[in-house]
Amino acid sequence: MTLDLQVASTFATVLLNLAFAIAVGATMTWLWLAGGASAWSATQLTKARRTGLGAIAVALLAMSMLLFFVSASMAEVPLSQANEAVSAMLTGSHFGLAWSIGVGALFVAAISRVVPASDRQLRAKILLGLAALAVFAYSRSMISHASANGDFNAATVADWIHLCLISVWVGEVFIAGLSTLSGAVAEQLADREDAVRYIENLSASATFALGGIFVTGLFSAWHNLGSLAGLSGNVYGTALIVKVAMVAFAALLGGFNRFLVMPKLLAALRSPGQLEQSGLRTFTLILRIEAVVLLAILVAAAILSATSPPTAA
Repeated sequence: MTLDLQVASTFATVLLNLAFAIAVGATMTWLWLAGGASAWSATQLTKARRTGLGAIAVALLAMSMLLFFVSASMAEVPLSQANEAVSAMLTGSHFGLAWSIGVGALFVAAISRVVPASDRQLRAKILLGLAALAVFAYSRSMISHASANGDFNAATVADWIHLCLISVWVGEVFIAGLSTLSGAVAEQLADREDAVRYIENLSASATFALGGIFVTGLFSAWHNLGSLAGLSGNVYGTALIVKVAMVAFAALLGGFNRFLVMPKLLAALRSPGQLEQSGLRTFTLILRIEAVVLLAILVAAAILSATSPPTAA
């Protein structure tokens, strides 16, 4: 059976975007809990470091897959005969340049997680990892629709910011819902205080990211559609509408958690006495539902990246 390279490329793109987002979310968790002194924060720091390193490994695998899929597709050869096409792509194409920058950035991000550091150096090491991930994100924007007029212009920068912010949102929701908040918080005061700080940072960063996603998304949509007429009669417009609808639904889920569930949860964490875990379970359940919606958004984004916008016609 012949492999459909377009479908394979879309799958690899979704895998790459999810792995990158989880790496970002794990790094943000690492940053927020780096100053914690509780047993809970120490456990979550270890989990976040390992999860982030695993996510980077998956991202490197997805990058390798994409290189072969794109090279075979451009050369119009079977995947089994793509070695020469891969070499040509790496040495003589803009895609190869962006790919090399991205892989280099991922290796720097990985190294930042395994190199020993003192407590005083830890925050600098985390920021280095975030900077490397930001460079990787820009390498992806270099081969997006936004870079049609060059690697350094307003459209490319807007696309880069959009990718960074949506990765923060997706990554921190996945990390919080499936890892950091998946178990009970202990009764010790220090554990509760660190959990409160983590949840507050999670909410604040998600709110900030959502605002930035809205602004940069509007700009990118205007750049790629040209006018509202570009929303109809083409695959790109349809996929964009579906993506926006899912973003709105995910934002509603986040808003429900932020305004209805989180205040009671934080009050319970701050109150003396035995902690009732039902509020935490509700908060985590909604995060997991939100994570499923965000995964669907990544699929829509991968379809958009592989589809020519109306302005490219």
